[in-house]
Amino acid sequence: MFAKMNARYISILSRARGIGKTTVALNLGMALQKIGQKTIVLDADFSKPNMIEHLDMDYLPITLEDVFNGNNHIYDTIYRHPSGLKIIPSMTLEDYSKLQYHLPELQAEYDYVILDTPFDMQGLNQVLAASDEAIIVHSPTVSSRQVIVSAKALKKNNVLNLGIVLNRGTEDSAGSVFDLPIIAKIPFHKDVERSYRLKHPVVYTHPNAKASKAFIKLADKIVV
Repeated sequence: MFAKMNARYISILSRARGIGKTTVALNLGMALQKIGQKTIVLDADFSKPNMIEHLDMDYLPITLEDVFNGNNHIYDTIYRHPSGLKIIPSMTLEDYSKLQYHLPELQAEYDYVILDTPFDMQGLNQVLAASDEAIIVHSPTVSSRQVIVSAKALKKNNVLNLGIVLNRGTEDSAGSVFDLPIIAKIPFHKDVERSYRLKHPVVYTHPNAKASKAFIKLADKIVV
């Protein structure tokens, strides 16, 4: 793992599909930025770049592929979404190996680099190799065994496990899963669906929603 200076590199991962990993990454990034932390969210899922769909971005003149080919600097791929969130979206790529050589270039400018990780294990391991810490996204709708697989991947890559974000959780949900603490319970609400249709993070579109307040609380917990 490469040496870090200032920024904290936090991977958002899940071994189950469709439970809101990208939603968590974007809204945590938005929440961190809202409480005064210089934050950027990078779509490190090259097999299925969901961030483009979530934020309705269809024109990317410069991408990570240009960076990996040596034609551009990673700063050239930074886009400011209308919400104010800074992001590095991705297109479909096959090679993750060069990512860890370019990520350190972000550390002088940002306090937090949030990485939306891929599902496939080979790509995930390479992204985790460029991470300091990680959050596992889980949901009551999927088997808890997925948490074990994620935790093992973090241990293998010597990445600090910050705990679990329970998406679509409720106040009476369990406080831990396999002895791993649940550090945030993000309630399901129609405002989350509305924000997706608006192509913005819910923290931006509905700041008073329970989900938004949960993300802000999570950001506060991470910064402390």
